[in-house]
Amino acid sequence: MLNKKNKIIIKACFKAGRPYHAVKNFLLFIPLFVGHQYFNAIAIRNAFLGFVVFCLLASSAYLINDLVDLEKDKLHVKKKKRPFASGELTKKVGYILAPILTFFGLSISICLPFNFLIIAIIYYGLTLIYSFFIKQIKWLDSILLAILYSMRIFAGMTLIKNGFSFWLIFFILCLFFSLALLKRYAELTLMQAENKFSILGRAYHFNDRGHLTLLGYLSGYISILIFIFYIYSAKAQIFYKSPLLLWPICPCLFIWLNRMWYFAQKGKIQDDPVMFTIRDPFSWFFLILIVIVAILATQGIFLL
Repeated sequence: MLNKKNKIIIKACFKAGRPYHAVKNFLLFIPLFVGHQYFNAIAIRNAFLGFVVFCLLASSAYLINDLVDLEKDKLHVKKKKRPFASGELTKKVGYILAPILTFFGLSISICLPFNFLIIAIIYYGLTLIYSFFIKQIKWLDSILLAILYSMRIFAGMTLIKNGFSFWLIFFILCLFFSLALLKRYAELTLMQAENKFSILGRAYHFNDRGHLTLLGYLSGYISILIFIFYIYSAKAQIFYKSPLLLWPICPCLFIWLNRMWYFAQKGKIQDDPVMFTIRDPFSWFFLILIVIVAILATQGIFLL
């Protein structure tokens, strides 16, 4: 039987791994659905195993990130509540738990295609590079965040037959670069409310908000433009009976993207924009609408 102290430690370890961020790893399933292989048992099995691998690797990376940022987190209004910064967990626990999670994650990935294992290793390596070096370099940190998101989808592509798509990679890269910039913008807005003019542990200052907004909108609009080109591509002709029916997705993306940036400018997004999206009913409405449109385009069904 576990005593009360051990239960508290286990709960704190679970919290330190940020399990709520596991939803980001559902990006691995996107190639499965875009490639219309949702009835392929092997592909589904591989996607679930890949999801578990990235959850373990991401949690390990979060632990290391918190250990690296420990002193800075203690001074942050929200991050000071994290297990290591608050004193719930000692650094020793982090030094032990992080490699254990990495070991189990990479062990599971051995059961998957070799290309997936390579991408998983690269992903984990990039998260460490981000934590130790890149996170304090302006603009480059946002680029790497977008790449890390894209690698989840790239990893998902290796788990299905003929799953590779340049269109999807570049679309996701641009879209998540916009969201990475939005995250920095939201953090600056939060800092301004506390009468601070820079993000602790980051290279961004209040005067960068204009550049963040410009690049964020531009990157988001480029992602929509890429999707428009995809509609007329040979790839879309293979997967959809009526690719032109995908056009309604474009205004959905446009409205959603502008809404996200509007909320950020109003200070209503004080968290990771991906997590905000998951809790936002309107974002779910847009997602459901996009799925319906994609199904109609797949079947070649016109709405009258």
